[in-house]
Amino acid sequence: MNHLNNRSRRKFLMNLARAGLLLPFAGQMLGQSVMAQTAGARRVLFLYYPNGVVPYNWGPVQDSGTITNGNELSFGLGPLKNWHNRMIVFKNLNLDIGSGAGAHYNDMRGILTGNNQISDGSASIDHLIAERLGDEGVLSLGVRTGPKADAMISKPRNVNTSQRPIPNNDPADVAQKLALKIGTGEVSDLKRRMYDAILSDFDSLANAALEKSRQDKIDLHTSALVRLRDQTGVQVGECGFNPNPMADPYAYSTGQLSPTQWQMFPHLCRAQIDNIVGAFACGLHRVATLQLSKGDENGNLVNYSYDECWQMSQDAIAQGIKADPAGGTVGNITRWYNEFASHNASHRPGDVPHTAQVRWYHSLLAYTLEQLQAKGILDDTLVVMFSEVGDGSKHGGAAGAVTLAGGAGSSLQMGRVIYGGDGINNGYRVWGTHELFGDIAKLMGVTNLPESHWRGGVIA
Repeated sequence: MNHLNNRSRRKFLMNLARAGLLLPFAGQMLGQSVMAQTAGARRVLFLYYPNGVVPYNWGPVQDSGTITNGNELSFGLGPLKNWHNRMIVFKNLNLDIGSGAGAHYNDMRGILTGNNQISDGSASIDHLIAERLGDEGVLSLGVRTGPKADAMISKPRNVNTSQRPIPNNDPADVAQKLALKIGTGEVSDLKRRMYDAILSDFDSLANAALEKSRQDKIDLHTSALVRLRDQTGVQVGECGFNPNPMADPYAYSTGQLSPTQWQMFPHLCRAQIDNIVGAFACGLHRVATLQLSKGDENGNLVNYSYDECWQMSQDAIAQGIKADPAGGTVGNITRWYNEFASHNASHRPGDVPHTAQVRWYHSLLAYTLEQLQAKGILDDTLVVMFSEVGDGSKHGGAAGAVTLAGGAGSSLQMGRVIYGGDGINNGYRVWGTHELFGDIAKLMGVTNLPESHWRGGVIA
């Protein structure tokens, strides 16, 4: 009897497909929010790092065009050597933050809003994208951001720009809350079996004579069904979560931490990346923002002498890395000294700390891409990595160091460098974050954003 029912159901779906009626039927079954997911990118992570770069040892060796270099593009971009075909590097992309550029908190308030004087009723680009995709919202996470509300990069609607919510800085708490969103029990098991049965029927439609556009939309609905099925997983591990991530009891500390406590930072960063990738893989969120510390941080919560970054400091010295073409090799300083704090270090480009920090940030981006690939969602997930200032020692937004990685299906050509300007704070620009973030919204299927400054045009 079950065999007959399966055959009857399969024949019904195939006839709907041939008649062009499957898509309206699927729309009723999946809901409008799923039907709207037609863009090349299904997910986006906005990944922030503080205090800019040393442009000379971050900038890629080429100004524009297809990446043909099989070696490291620069010391700062070195950890991404194996991902050149999955990334776009924006050299001197203007960081469009509104008036008062160069003061870290102005820049942090403006980098995702496009205007640090944004009204209470508007929101940052991550929230603008998320609200058009459904009710999942933004997964807003941080690592030792501190409690200063007006130094947070993400802003929801109807929140004063100086009273922004502090992102969740504790990976263990994040994982627990995400796990609560995953259904459990007998009902979820029944739902999962139902989705598996429908997916099996969708597989049979490959034999139907369909127009390419209809087949493409069937593929879209298949992906949506997989997403819904995964949300019914009865164990956290089925969606790829680490069920026991590390906690951070010092996330909101107001006193200076010890070297042992500073050593936690890279592990906390990876734990938050794991949470985001797990949430993406489970279909719990499609938009996430991760803020690593903050601009103007001077060594309270973060000191970049932890083992991984300290080793990168030694590598830079051994390789003879320079801060500028006329200078000597970046110089070493005493470990755990306050100059290894990100902000202080950014004002001393001739010393090694900031050069090493920037390389470490990009190693975290490489880790993120590895995790997305392991879950099979790299091809349609975008990760945009940026800071609030360009040249860390000169401030300003002209020398913006931005990397877009991952993929948007066939909608976006990866593996290239795009020239954004001359990197001098003189008002000249070719491209900026107004265009890039507007394009990211388009690639996520979101158009007609309320602020006209999200123009697009650089990649989409």
